[in-house]
Amino acid sequence: MKLRYLLPLFAASAVLSACLGNSGNPVAPPSDIRPVVGDGIAGIEWTPQLGVSYLAFASTNASLTTQNWTSIGFALLNGGTSTVPPALLCNATNGLTYYFTVDAHTGTAPGGPGSPLITATARSAGGAGTWNVGAPAGLNVNGVGYAAITTCLESGKPTGIYAAVGPAGAIFSSTNGSNWTSRTPAGYSTDLYAVVAITGSINVPTAPNLLFVAVGAGGAVIRSGDGVTWTSSVAASGSAPTLRSISISVTSFVAVGDGGRIQTSSDGVTWTTHTSNTTANLHSIQCVSTTCVAAGDGGVIDISVDGGTTWTVNLVGGGASALRAVAYGNFDNNEVGNGVIGLGGTTLTSINTWVVVGDNGTAFESAVVATGITASGWNATPIAGAANLVAIAYTTQFVAVDAAGHAFTSQLATANTWSPAIATGLTDPVSITTNGHGFVLLGSSGDNATSF
Repeated sequence: MKLRYLLPLFAASAVLSACLGNSGNPVAPPSDIRPVVGDGIAGIEWTPQLGVSYLAFASTNASLTTQNWTSIGFALLNGGTSTVPPALLCNATNGLTYYFTVDAHTGTAPGGPGSPLITATARSAGGAGTWNVGAPAGLNVNGVGYAAITTCLESGKPTGIYAAVGPAGAIFSSTNGSNWTSRTPAGYSTDLYAVVAITGSINVPTAPNLLFVAVGAGGAVIRSGDGVTWTSSVAASGSAPTLRSISISVTSFVAVGDGGRIQTSSDGVTWTTHTSNTTANLHSIQCVSTTCVAAGDGGVIDISVDGGTTWTVNLVGGGASALRAVAYGNFDNNEVGNGVIGLGGTTLTSINTWVVVGDNGTAFESAVVATGITASGWNATPIAGAANLVAIAYTTQFVAVDAAGHAFTSQLATANTWSPAIATGLTDPVSITTNGHGFVLLGSSGDNATSF
């Protein structure tokens, strides 16, 4: 049980005690309570009635009632001293069943009888049966990114803006990953390959302070503060390499591209080029804090531990395969049975793992990424049945996607732990992103699929 859910217990208990003898009446609980599940999310929702207040209680114990919750459960007070639907647990353990009950009252009366128990079991995104195909964007795309506006809260799932970019200046935005609106500025026609975003003020939906940065052919860069209105900050140049991917370190945007190009910027306007120590085309980059890992042709993995300034090259697999995507995974929040979470024990397990994927099902993982690491620090974990792998991302498990539209999942990305092929509904995927609780996958023709 998570400690932060225990903190409101005394407040709720005081509310219940103080209510005795006051105005209003206990009333019947909602009759339409429904489970809400997602990756790391378990909760309930119902249709609230005017003038009625609710209290929701949760537990992992199936004997939960509105009378014993103080000893085996916790109150979900997302409305201060009451519960407003939806009522969510945002760090629920995948695979673990949670039980919920709700009572209701008017005025300051105590709650009425509790509802029958409702169960909700969080589950990882990306698995079989979780993918849904959305409406095509209408034009070709090359890359997709996400800007968070709110994280998952007890009162609602995460919200944000997805952005997709593509050939001839194609730019789209979406709030759900399934329905897209064209945002290409008038007269802009530069090929774009990747987009990333940073949120300056998370959970401040009226002023999130967003900055999207997209990169493309001839070193082109275009920016937006809302995903809707875009302004070119660096025009394409015939003498500049194409930029293929972009990420964010703790200090700056980091973009990589053809001929081993690596450059950084604090604002997406002024850029500094760095020595990459490779001439290989770099297809993908992922940064976490000051550590950045870029992947490219000929088995090249380029590593920086200072936010993108200095780089060390590793050559894996004898240089036999092009590496096309990279992802980082941290906490394994999945129950493996009998109440055991992740790799063992009763707390979240830090896996601290980097994974790069590429052609012909090639995959390598490392939990010891650091400057000076050699190829021996990367373990080959080929994905059986995969064609050329083009994208990978992580929430509570890794999801790698091949060019034929198959997804492959693994909690640890170690050898022989990848799932069989999972249909995503797409046949031409090129890029994937995550909101932390699910995935949005884009195809080259503008088709898309989501898994939440």
